[in-house]
Amino acid sequence: MTAKRVSGKEMAAFCGVTPGAVSGWFATGRISKDKLLLVANRLDVSVEDLISGTGDHEEPKRPIELSDNPDYPAIRRVSLKAQAGVTGYAVDYMNDDGPPIVFRKDWYTLHGYRPEKMMALRVAGESMVPSLYAGDLIVINSLQTEPKDGIAFVCIYEGEVVVKRLVRDSGQWWLTSDNADQRRHPRKACDDSTQIVGEVVYRQTERI
Repeated sequence: MTAKRVSGKEMAAFCGVTPGAVSGWFATGRISKDKLLLVANRLDVSVEDLISGTGDHEEPKRPIELSDNPDYPAIRRVSLKAQAGVTGYAVDYMNDDGPPIVFRKDWYTLHGYRPEKMMALRVAGESMVPSLYAGDLIVINSLQTEPKDGIAFVCIYEGEVVVKRLVRDSGQWWLTSDNADQRRHPRKACDDSTQIVGEVVYRQTERI
């Protein structure tokens, strides 16, 4: 395959991951669709040729333009901070945490999502291990704030931004952790002061 020569370090910086993650992609062939698109774009080849290793390479394929492309709406990376003493949270756009998360337009259409109402953020802490690890990137749909039994949500609880799985038990909603150590991560009652920010709809992780 004729492609640009790009070092693992350069590819990692372009895709917003570690060089080890890039090595893992090429060693195992396991890579998410959005990262595959970024790799193909950086190498100046089509996704189809990158996957198959075949095709006419006399003229390089024109890379897909990801900036403001209506066919590949992007989701901004953010950090959230609970606002003390009031209901709500502050959104800080993370321009230094890598490029936006990109999905095909038909993915949003299939699920009824609106990209401008979605946010990508990093997981902190170990309360959701093994489902989510610290540093994993998740995408949340801020239009979905109605509790769902057994579904993970980002919530504001006791002045903190947390990722918890909502569980219905004896007529009460609970914020629960997936971590088996329930002494360190006990479930909490979801009361009137709890604010649901959005449903977790996508996870990107470097753990296999």
